[in-house]
Amino acid sequence: MGMLMIAIGLGFFGSIITFFICEELSLKDSDFSDIKDVFTQELSLDDGLTKYGTVKYMAIYIIVVFVIGLLVSTQILIPSHFGLGYLMAYVFLPSLIGSLIILLVKWRFQPLLKLISSFLFGAGYMGASAFAVAFTHLLSK
Repeated sequence: MGMLMIAIGLGFFGSIITFFICEELSLKDSDFSDIKDVFTQELSLDDGLTKYGTVKYMAIYIIVVFVIGLLVSTQILIPSHFGLGYLMAYVFLPSLIGSLIILLVKWRFQPLLKLISSFLFGAGYMGASAFAVAFTHLLSK
């Protein structure tokens, strides 16, 4: 059980640090009035995505989480012979905890952005870590 907690901790801290770095890099050139304009003016989706580099930084986040998932799966989960329930705990618990922390941090400031960030973190983490765990298990069998 201790090894599972280590795996969950590595997944959570690695992904949350990476997410905050990628989020800050994607918003470094943004003026929040520009983001307000997304909802008050008709802007093209292409302008919004290319101006802030959201897709690029989200892809970086997913790649890093996938690599973390590969390392955790090959170094902790597979050698410890964890079953499906433990693997799902590794996939879902860090995603849930991280999403809730993102929602709680600075909720009063830009709540819509924090809601979007929370969903992006959760979906990106679950997708990348589930694929990494499944990929390593398919290759190890």
